[in-house]
Amino acid sequence: MERNASHVKGTVCDKAGRAGSDTYRYLLFGMVFLMYVINYGDRAALSIAMPALGTEFALTPVQIGWISSSFLFSYVLLNLPSSIVLDMYGTRVVGALAVGFWSIAMMLGGLARSVMQFILTRIMLGAGEAPTFSLGSSIVRQWARVGERGIIMTVILCGMQAGLAGGTIAGAWLIGWFGWRMEFIILGALGFVWAAAWVVVCRGTPPAGQVLPDRGLISVREVGALFLSRSFCAIVVAQCCGNYLNFLIMSWLPLFLMKQLHVDMLHAALDGTVCYVAAAVVAIVCGTVGEHWIVRRYPGRAARRLVVCVFFGCAALIGLLPFVHATSAVVALIAFSLGSMIAGNGANMALLADLLREHGKIGTVTGLTLTFSNFMGMIAPIATGYIVAATDSFDATWYVCAAGLILGGLLSLRLVRSEIVMKSAGET
Repeated sequence: MERNASHVKGTVCDKAGRAGSDTYRYLLFGMVFLMYVINYGDRAALSIAMPALGTEFALTPVQIGWISSSFLFSYVLLNLPSSIVLDMYGTRVVGALAVGFWSIAMMLGGLARSVMQFILTRIMLGAGEAPTFSLGSSIVRQWARVGERGIIMTVILCGMQAGLAGGTIAGAWLIGWFGWRMEFIILGALGFVWAAAWVVVCRGTPPAGQVLPDRGLISVREVGALFLSRSFCAIVVAQCCGNYLNFLIMSWLPLFLMKQLHVDMLHAALDGTVCYVAAAVVAIVCGTVGEHWIVRRYPGRAARRLVVCVFFGCAALIGLLPFVHATSAVVALIAFSLGSMIAGNGANMALLADLLREHGKIGTVTGLTLTFSNFMGMIAPIATGYIVAATDSFDATWYVCAAGLILGGLLSLRLVRSEIVMKSAGET
């Protein structure tokens, strides 16, 4: 009787412990989601302010493309180094410092008096943002269960769309009332609130069975081993293809809508907001379908490659955009393509977490992956500026996106099969 009572008490305590653990896990996931909201809200502030900046500084389409990509100059270069620092010093310290630093840069952008000064603040912003996605991958790897990583990563990535939607509509309102300079200062201040909350919240220890980073440096031999893995190379290529569409839309959407639909800035902001919100809904639905239907029907560590292929194929419908002219159809097609791409990217990053044997290096390996994918993202706004300047049309940009997404999906399906190993058996 006493033993049964003890067993019941233990069971109740276990359930309570799991409930408490789940509450804390979802709090961390929610904080990472909010970090992405602030991150992409700050990026949206530039795209919606670009008409005003273009007028004030007399910018050409080519210059707009370069300014849109300028934060990526430092972002790309520092993805890997900042991820190594993240694995060495942990998510709590690096997260707070990174968000605080980019918030300072954002506010300084509102004080810039020349194009060069403004570009310098964008480069500072990119430096602060460099470790953010590696931080998100580290939190998911440490705190999410294996079977839920795909959908959690997809939901967290929807913070990008929430940020773009909120930043676009809030930015348009702030510009209308106070001008683009105050828009940058006010939106930049939000990051300090998050950084303070993160220092308070991020104090827990991952559940048993989850591996903490070993906080060691990645070696040249380990990097070489990564690029000998067909699975890793296919994941990198897929991420590059998805990021091209992501950064193109993030940088040029308001100007594209103004040109394609012949609307003013406010209506472009409203249409863009609808695109981003609808894309987040599409991404969550697609991510749920992918996780609960495709992955469970086709078990195996590499099953998520099917999700990447299917949803990148859906995202490739963006290539039909030159043939669509009605406002509702344009918004719906962009939202569907963007949401499908996000679901594919979420599955792709979950694949990396699933297949990487050295779990303690997930932050660094994510940073390495993002170095390449963000380089492709940096090219997208610049290439678009040259295309628009040469053709006075966005058509070719959508064809390029569609072709890249199809390529990325097929490579993932064909090549992502085996575990990604950074060390030989003797070293491990």
